[in-house]
Amino acid sequence: MLPSAPPLAYRPGLNGIRAICVWLVILAHWVRPPFPIGEMGRIPFFVLSGYLISGIIWKKKVYPGAPGTWLQRLGTFYKRRMLRILPPYYMALALGALLPLATLREYPAWFLLPVSNMLFYRLHHWGEGVGHYWTMAVDEQFYLLWPLLLAVVGRRAGWLLVVAIASLVFRIVWTTWVTSDFVFVLLPSCLDMFALGALLSLIEHQPWVQQLARGRWVLMAWVGWSALWAALHLSGAHEAWLLVSTSAGSLASAFTLNWAIQQPAGTLTGSARLLLSPALQWVGVRSYGCYLYHLLLVVFYQRAVFRLFPGTETRQLWLSPWLTVLLLTPVLLVLAAASWHWLEAPLNRWKDRLAYS
Repeated sequence: MLPSAPPLAYRPGLNGIRAICVWLVILAHWVRPPFPIGEMGRIPFFVLSGYLISGIIWKKKVYPGAPGTWLQRLGTFYKRRMLRILPPYYMALALGALLPLATLREYPAWFLLPVSNMLFYRLHHWGEGVGHYWTMAVDEQFYLLWPLLLAVVGRRAGWLLVVAIASLVFRIVWTTWVTSDFVFVLLPSCLDMFALGALLSLIEHQPWVQQLARGRWVLMAWVGWSALWAALHLSGAHEAWLLVSTSAGSLASAFTLNWAIQQPAGTLTGSARLLLSPALQWVGVRSYGCYLYHLLLVVFYQRAVFRLFPGTETRQLWLSPWLTVLLLTPVLLVLAAASWHWLEAPLNRWKDRLAYS
């Protein structure tokens, strides 16, 4: 069993990571490149959730059986998560209902709970403008499960590795005996990402882990992930890629986060200084709004183009990927800024009043 980690500290480099990752996801959805840049954005977000939430649970002792009034602290944890995540999410759902989006209108309860990941697994297709909400459903389910799971596994690095391996085994078994379609949207399929984030939170202060906080290791990890994709893609082993991509990507993400968090706060050096650039910091703070609205925005844009331009060639021009990016990026940033200013920041101030003690 490893010693307790010191209290969590503000890591501005993580905002830079959020900004890069959210725009990898957005560009993947807007441009649809052949290389899976969207996964390079999605996987680090899940690993980062595992890292941050595990640190909170251990530091604040909000897991069942913790010393003192753990049940009260657990309730505070859930309230704080709900205030941070749900009101902006429900605002986006309301706007989506006004568009209107057919999937949202037909299956509203699946999004309100939220369990949209299970809906997409059941339908085996994405809903227009709402497909990305499966990740938020998984996050919410993770928040509910993780304090209970950490009460069982404790601060044991070996048991966290068992959880990560069990997640990979679940994907293999489910793909073999049930179906390979949309298995990656189920919570058990995502536990390896959360577990490796928790493992990083547990061991980040070990000297050998700090020695790995180098940009070259981050580059090598993602090059290895990309080489694995290329090998499996060229050989036609697409199902094998779906099975191993998150596990391999989780390792690369852990190297990336370790590189960002091991730098002295406010004094990142070398290539890590990019993470502190004002643009990335600004976007990173508002990354949640960017994620919430980016698919709703592109659906609205596509409908507007089809209404305004009857000619096929004209429509193809306006809907070309890079013109879409050029036109929609400033609009999305304005939406994200409004969401942060009018909703998320006030909710954060309210959330901060909820004390764990």
